[in-house]
Amino acid sequence: MADKITRFQPSGSRTVSRVDAFVLDLAREAGVSIESICGGSGRCGKCKVAITAGEQRLSRMNDNERMSLSEEEMETGLRLACQAQVVSEGDITIDVPEGSRRGLHRLLASGIEPAIPLSPAISKVLLKIPPATLKDIRADDDRLLEMLNAEAAVMANIAPGIHQRIPNALREKSWVATVTLYRKEELIGIDPGDTTKEILGVAVDVGTTKVVAYLLDLVTGDTIGTESKPNPQIPFGEDVMSRITYAMTNDDGLAKLQQAVIGAVNALIRQLCDNVGKSPIDILELIMVGNTAMHHMFFGIPPIHLASAPYAPAVRKSISVEPNHLGIDIYPFGKVGSLPNIAGFVGADAVAVLLSSGLYDDDKIGMMIDIGTNTEIIAGSRDGLISCSCASGPAFEGAHIKHGMRAATGAIERVWMDASEKDVRVRTVDDVPPRGICGSGIVDAVSEMFRCGIISASGKINSSSEWPGRIREGPDGKLEFVLVAQEGKGEGERDVSVTQHDVQEIQLAKAAIFTGVSTLLRKLGLRSSDLSCIYAAGAFGTYVDASSAISIGMYPDIPPERIRFVGNAAGSGARMALKSVEARRLADELSRKVEYIELASEEDFQSEFAKAMFLPHRELDRFPTVARAIGQAADR
Repeated sequence: MADKITRFQPSGSRTVSRVDAFVLDLAREAGVSIESICGGSGRCGKCKVAITAGEQRLSRMNDNERMSLSEEEMETGLRLACQAQVVSEGDITIDVPEGSRRGLHRLLASGIEPAIPLSPAISKVLLKIPPATLKDIRADDDRLLEMLNAEAAVMANIAPGIHQRIPNALREKSWVATVTLYRKEELIGIDPGDTTKEILGVAVDVGTTKVVAYLLDLVTGDTIGTESKPNPQIPFGEDVMSRITYAMTNDDGLAKLQQAVIGAVNALIRQLCDNVGKSPIDILELIMVGNTAMHHMFFGIPPIHLASAPYAPAVRKSISVEPNHLGIDIYPFGKVGSLPNIAGFVGADAVAVLLSSGLYDDDKIGMMIDIGTNTEIIAGSRDGLISCSCASGPAFEGAHIKHGMRAATGAIERVWMDASEKDVRVRTVDDVPPRGICGSGIVDAVSEMFRCGIISASGKINSSSEWPGRIREGPDGKLEFVLVAQEGKGEGERDVSVTQHDVQEIQLAKAAIFTGVSTLLRKLGLRSSDLSCIYAAGAFGTYVDASSAISIGMYPDIPPERIRFVGNAAGSGARMALKSVEARRLADELSRKVEYIELASEEDFQSEFAKAMFLPHRELDRFPTVARAIGQAADR
């Protein structure tokens, strides 16, 4: 009997229908990219699809769908792909609207990277070894190690698995061979002839939303390739906690999460090597960084204890294992390592940002803020460092925002409003018609709405505000502000608005961040104005407008020129560690030196958070620049 097929339009992609499979799963199998920010939990409402044939073969609409879909959408047959489940055999045809398709994500790969002396853990030594004779019948390993000691003053152990390579490698090029050393302590490779100019390594930043890999020539220290892709763990959960929950509630959950990210890393390695005519087997070492949960999942370490008090990580120290242990497709006797973690929610990526930003060596007090679903903050100078993490949530990635999306093609990324002309201008990623709004855009929008008096300090949309046609009642009966009204509403076109709920989500996210900021400043006995510099790290930190972030109370009120955008500083720190054992030593020292503050245990955490919920803050004296601007606007 012929297989029953599920077809996806307009791409025409198809896959075999399976009873009990969700439409979102079938879409992935067919290679159809459908937006699913919440990881399939039915909360974000981004995976809307139209069932054009075979609707009776799907489960009935559930409460999650009724909450996410409007009456009009339900009447036209829209469903959530993550909730619609196949319940009987038969052909199904599904139309994926433009608004539900993932665009090309803009993934930030570059970042600052200070110059450092080149001293990689992997090194090579060329040896000319006296051949065996009837008068000198020493074993090959004895003469090899003796010559290595004589020529390079190295006493090394031979790694298991290398011995069988020694005889042919020594004789193939008339007893001229190159040995590969790890930290000048372990002989992990031997090649016939001179291969001393061939030392490649890969640095990997495993972020919650993206994975970036860098190919480095460890002879010159040059980065010769960069590739990135979305983290394939996203379908299992948009944020760290949802992925930990998946690992806890499914017997094979951790294995699936690990396989997903390892598969992504291997794919990036293959692409990097293909680009320069190399093979993955030429890669001798890989160094990864990521938050503590990503770190644990990468190495197959159970992350479940990160989800409950006291949130202690299973591993703090740096790790080094053989590639085969993880299934990493590089030289099998090479090394796969990581930088150390600091605490349960301040991981190796934060250590990497410290390395590349130089905050640890600053004379004056500064602060590093790496904003994501989990935001890491470190403050201090060479005299001491303290850190915390904030559950800022996925709002800046577009989750829980009505028209939210990641920074992909068509996302509104900048917003400007003219209060006198009652005009709104926007800029989108790739300068195409708006499909939705990403994190930098929603921060701009809330900032501009607050500046123009459209929303109050408490975040409430002002119904009496004089913006004709812009303020309207949404399907939920609450007010929303229309940023872009799409006339005609053709394929992929829709109004893009900021709802009352959206404003509240941004208030929650920014309040979490500023509570972390204010807590660390209080611990240091400082005011915001005392900060000499803020290192804004990560994609969101790079693309968000500093003035907008300050005006809503997300960043402390300091002159915007003191905010330094450092890009993907975690990736830069990973490259530094790959190039320098001294950088790794420093990373180990920093992970022990940085004091961690658990915000939830702070006595005044709740009151600080409540004050930070206001725009920009209940205590306006903490934001004197914003307060002056508010006063000037009122006078006008």
